[in-house]
Amino acid sequence: MSLRPNARAEVRRNRYKVAVDAEEGRRRREDNMVEIRKNRREESLQKKRREGLQTQQLPSSLHSAGLDKKLEHLPSMVAGVWGDEGTMQLEATTQFRKLLSIERSPPIEEVIQAGVVPRFVEFLMREDFPQLQFEAAWALTNIASGTSDNTRVVIDHGAVPIFVKLLSSPSDDVREQAVWALGNVAGDSPRCRDLVLGNGALLPLLSQLNENAKLSMLRNATWTLSNFCRGKPQPPFEQVKPALPALARLIHSNDEEVLTDACWALSYLSDGTNDKIQAVIESGVCPRLVELLMHPSPSVLIPALRTVGNIVTGDDMQTQVIIQHQALPCLLNLLTNNYKKSIKKEACWTISNITAGNKEQIRV
Repeated sequence: MSLRPNARAEVRRNRYKVAVDAEEGRRRREDNMVEIRKNRREESLQKKRREGLQTQQLPSSLHSAGLDKKLEHLPSMVAGVWGDEGTMQLEATTQFRKLLSIERSPPIEEVIQAGVVPRFVEFLMREDFPQLQFEAAWALTNIASGTSDNTRVVIDHGAVPIFVKLLSSPSDDVREQAVWALGNVAGDSPRCRDLVLGNGALLPLLSQLNENAKLSMLRNATWTLSNFCRGKPQPPFEQVKPALPALARLIHSNDEEVLTDACWALSYLSDGTNDKIQAVIESGVCPRLVELLMHPSPSVLIPALRTVGNIVTGDDMQTQVIIQHQALPCLLNLLTNNYKKSIKKEACWTISNITAGNKEQIRV
């Protein structure tokens, strides 16, 4: 996602005018206006690669020598993948998956050039062989974690509708890997996100977020859901609105990763017109969002604050909901205690929008 930082100075100048009228006070923030965008979750985790269970850090010279050694086996691995024997297919696909799971600079391009992607996509359909489905899905997930061109290769070989279908697999591991793969594709760009949504991925994704789900599934599915909601131009609101009840539950999680991604998803959904803001309010998230303004972790606090800030750009009634849930003492706490500058700026902006409301709200 481009941060487009070039207009920040202008935004800073305009953002804190002392004399704000209601129109000026409720102006919409541009994408590029606040350093909070540098938050790690926002910037670098639009895609994530699944590494092996036992990754070890090697010096770069050894890493490169070891990789060259592994690439020597590429022809025999390719032969195994294209062979007819199931055990060989699984072994070769697992070798490719391990190659794509190394810690630094996995040879994604070399694997694509080896011509095995269409075969991995075929393996996704092997319902009789879930272990092979899982290994192929993991390999494709890591290919899709690369550049936009790498992701495009996975899309062009028809993997997206198959991954959506795999969200209904009886295998927990296969379902979770399909969730992760779709998150990587959707995280590439708004166009890829819309392709995934257009293939009907949202509802089967939401069905993974149930009380029986493993924590790893909850984390991956919430992260993927945040990618479904992320990006400009935004997805059609009616297409992602069904996520709101699930997000209203997820923000009560005790897990920091789940909380972080659920709050980012809400920040994307609340960024817009008053009807979007109203839908977010009606999902019942406001009391918990205000609570999360006191969360000890900045990775949770920042997107919760962003969402509260979006809600108070709405009309006076919408702003009042936030006031009634005692947000102002929490915002004051952010201003007066030892929080980083970007958080204080965001809290200031939120308060400035509250003071642009009616006279009663300003008195508060």
